[in-house]
Amino acid sequence: MRTQSPRQFIKLFCALLGMVFAASSWGAIVWDLNPSNQNAAVGSSSRTYTVSGFSITAYGFDNHSGIGTLHELYYKNISDIGGAVERGLGLVGTPSNELQVGLHFIQFDFTAMLAAGMLNGQISVGSVQAGEAFAIYGSNTLGTLGTQVGGIYGSAFDNQYVSIQNFGQFHFYSVVSIADDVLPVSIRADLPPVPEMNALLPVAALLLLVLSTNFWRQRAAKLA
Repeated sequence: MRTQSPRQFIKLFCALLGMVFAASSWGAIVWDLNPSNQNAAVGSSSRTYTVSGFSITAYGFDNHSGIGTLHELYYKNISDIGGAVERGLGLVGTPSNELQVGLHFIQFDFTAMLAAGMLNGQISVGSVQAGEAFAIYGSNTLGTLGTQVGGIYGSAFDNQYVSIQNFGQFHFYSVVSIADDVLPVSIRADLPPVPEMNALLPVAALLLLVLSTNFWRQRAAKLA
């Protein structure tokens, strides 16, 4: 059996390290709720978003004391009087196509995301001007608003990610207007660590030892 050269061992060692660090350095996944920058009706009361193989589904609801009836979603993308862009996911036929206080909610199904082990779920909500605010609710039943898990968030949180408290406690999370009207913009969550790839670190260390031993043996043989 031909002995591999130190250069071959170096290439193999670098490739293995690349696999380990690539697996451990994956960042967050972001689901843009208006990915094509449209200003038009979605055509349905639900919309599934898939990024890098991970999916979430948004549902529009009219709010009846915490119980929802389906309402068609709307992609909003306009500039207001002050020039600010209001862009995100709203509802058809509501004032400004946004969530109105007490009347509506948009609920997100995180079941597949949680099954994949994703962590640190966050929501960004826009069109939150002075005097406007929103809250986040959690539930394990589609169409049921459930329990408040975050907020009240005012204009200081406009287009800013807010963490979903105790993320994973519920499968469904909703955005609700608490004052005036608001517009969900995007969802973000972190990919889970990959322990199977981290287990390769000892193998990489062993390969480095073999590389070093092989190199010095070949060097000693040449000098003999």
